Amino acid sequence: MYYITLDLEWNQAYAQKAMAVQRQLSLRLRGEVIQIGAVKMDKNMRICGSYQVIVKPKFFKKLHRHVSTLTGITQEQMDSGMMLPEAERSFREWCGDDFVFLTWGPDDIPMLKENFNAHRLDSSWLERTYDLQKIFNMQTDGDMKRQRSLEYAMEYFELQQTLPAHDALNDAYFTALVAKKLNVPEGVKKYDEEKGDYLEESVIGDADAGDDGYVTITEMLEDDVVKNPECPICHKPLKLMEQALHTKGQRYTFYFTCPTDGDILETLKLHRNFNDTWRAKRTMAYATEEDIEGFKRGLERATIRRKSRPRKGRRPRRAEKPEVK
Repeated sequence: MYYITLDLEWNQAYAQKAMAVQRQLSLRLRGEVIQIGAVKMDKNMRICGSYQVIVKPKFFKKLHRHVSTLTGITQEQMDSGMMLPEAERSFREWCGDDFVFLTWGPDDIPMLKENFNAHRLDSSWLERTYDLQKIFNMQTDGDMKRQRSLEYAMEYFELQQTLPAHDALNDAYFTALVAKKLNVPEGVKKYDEEKGDYLEESVIGDADAGDDGYVTITEMLEDDVVKNPECPICHKPLKLMEQALHTKGQRYTFYFTCPTDGDILETLKLHRNFNDTWRAKRTMAYATEEDIEGFKRGLERATIRRKSRPRKGRRPRRAEKPEVK
């Protein structure tokens, strides 16, 4: 297996243009990728290849001044770049079959997916991705809440930055140098363990990816996909055991049982789409006795909170003034 460090540069759209394009496409497109840079390492973390391409944008054709200043890419360079469908085929061929992506931070892959969606390109091959920033945090001081820069990691390992930053290939190379200082195989293993083992994982109502979003939360909760799902194991109908539990962060949890495969929790984590409709990350997982007890305690607390809220009564009518004769 190969480890591929990936970095992107993208053109920012001016506000009015961005909204017009998003309405036209009916999906989110926050920026358009103009450079892809990647470095390939073998299972022993030895660098064995690199990839770089300038991409010509289709929708945001005018290079933003800030992007040009930051990256050094000119309008002429961008205009002479490769169109994204051709760049996708070239990059995918270079990546091969057996690999995982390592990115610094969580932004690059979602941006690349948005661009692929805008061009109706398959993005499923981008799924095996790990945030090296999290692995760095795991293996240094363990502070998972800190959003440390790539420059910080290089200074931590006393790596000299001999090339200009904000170039996709250079930043992918710097990411590879940091990766070589970490135990990436162990980090990937722990990363997977912390993500949890789901029986099923999907996104519903993702208007950002071209699907129909849910106009209201109630519409989502009443959808058969949510309210009347099949068991992910035997594909028989599940029995709903309790009402949904609503917790902070727009999270809804349903408790089901399957006669064959036991107790299962379905969790929805809601997010807003670009057009103000709703989508949700939906997961199905086996429920332990402890999980069920926690779910029931949550329902009890929610019931107590509802009962303790004062009812809003009608305001008393003002007494009518007597008519003065």
